Amino acid sequence: MAARFIIHCNVPQWGSDKCEDQLEKTVKNCLSAAEDKKLKSVAFPSLPAGRNGFPKQMAAQLILKAISNHFVSSTSSSLKNIYFVLFDSESIGIYLQEMAKLDAK
Repeated sequence: MAARFIIHCNVPQWGSDKCEDQLEKTVKNCLSAAEDKKLKSVAFPSLPAGRNGFPKQMAAQLILKAISNHFVSSTSSSLKNIYFVLFDSESIGIYLQEMAKLDAK
């Protein structure tokens, strides 16, 4: 996937103080940076579920919650597509399950 910009972020370590809030804030900041650049799409790898030790389900829930909150609170957005870079079928299943929960609300 070609990228015009790469937004670097510091992902919290699972079990660190306020790691869940920090992860949501990290995603929020990435989305804000993308909006500032008027980007139309952004891709999120499931970074916290790798070396940072977040349980995959928890990482998906927090990332999707932050993205959902961003669009609920935004009156207009340049972002039209959000991509998730996932490397195993378990993660894909988890993200699909968590997105279905958001759709049901």
